[in-house]
Amino acid sequence: MLCVAALTLLLLAVPGCVDASKRRPTSWLGFHAGQWPGADWRPYSADSPFNVPISAHVRVHPRSRAIVERILSWGVPARLVAGTSDTGDDYGHPTYYARSSDPVYRLRPTMQWGRSPIRGVRIHVPAAARPAGGSDGHMTVVQPNGWEYDFWRASSKPPSGGTLRFGWGGRVRIDGSGTGGEATASGFGNLAGIVRAPELAAGRIDHALFVVVRCTSGDGSFHFGVRRPHDRNQSAFVYPATHGGSRCPASERGAPPMGARLQLAMSGAEIDALGLPEWKRAILHALARYGGYVGDTGGPGFAIQLESGSTYTAFGYADPLLGFAAQSGGETDGSVQEYEGRYLFDIASGVDWASRLRVVTPPRPAG
Repeated sequence: MLCVAALTLLLLAVPGCVDASKRRPTSWLGFHAGQWPGADWRPYSADSPFNVPISAHVRVHPRSRAIVERILSWGVPARLVAGTSDTGDDYGHPTYYARSSDPVYRLRPTMQWGRSPIRGVRIHVPAAARPAGGSDGHMTVVQPNGWEYDFWRASSKPPSGGTLRFGWGGRVRIDGSGTGGEATASGFGNLAGIVRAPELAAGRIDHALFVVVRCTSGDGSFHFGVRRPHDRNQSAFVYPATHGGSRCPASERGAPPMGARLQLAMSGAEIDALGLPEWKRAILHALARYGGYVGDTGGPGFAIQLESGSTYTAFGYADPLLGFAAQSGGETDGSVQEYEGRYLFDIASGVDWASRLRVVTPPRPAG
């Protein structure tokens, strides 16, 4: 089993990665602070839409070219940024694996959006756990029994138990489909498709990617099971999404609906022939093999979602992505650059996105 802590080529690796096959009763698969999952692990079931490769016989969406043109009008894929943890620029998804000995909190949503599926539920949360520093305030807490609780706009909490307040949230099974959550615009679980530090360092991403675009389409012209929202301000959505996001203005025609599946139309051999760093090839291979699902709106226009370094720094550990970036900053191709104490990972260069990015028809729900 490949684990970042065992990679001898890295000067700084994620501490204490564990073999996901060894179960312990006090926490999910034995994961907890200092014992995080390695690059060999991925959340959700084998038949989750995030874990099933795109078929060689998949249909390209009839409006693929127009949708890609709209997406790329907002820019090529934005650079990944390392070093934002614990700052107001952190819009990542931190994940905390609770143990049965951790403090207990009663969940209290603050938004008046109807009946919350998790209001009043009591869960274990590590005392040091905290939301990402950006205004979205994402936070995920995985329970020892395998329930993943996802929060949006989570607030600070008392360290020894009590009430955990958050804007809205929900739960999904970490060994389930990863759909039907309440903390992202799409309804994806917070762990769905995010790129984790161990994966990037190992050059191995075995799942679809979580894609963020500026805005999403409000009409039903996408077809293939697309659903139009009741709220005029929300966008249309298609499986595996269960909600819409920020709706594009009328001037932004051709945008994808929430949940649309993008694919990089390149073979593995073509990607390898580009001569790119291993971490970058891993992203491109994932986008070619599994695709990327539109899961949220906002940001620069076209981006891939990272985990938050607070996953580690909340417990006093160094952000492994920052350490890996510092080590990779000497790459002669300039794909990782330092800027004001942060590191920028250039995803876009070297790929003809206009001709290679495409939209494929959505998968069918399992069962």
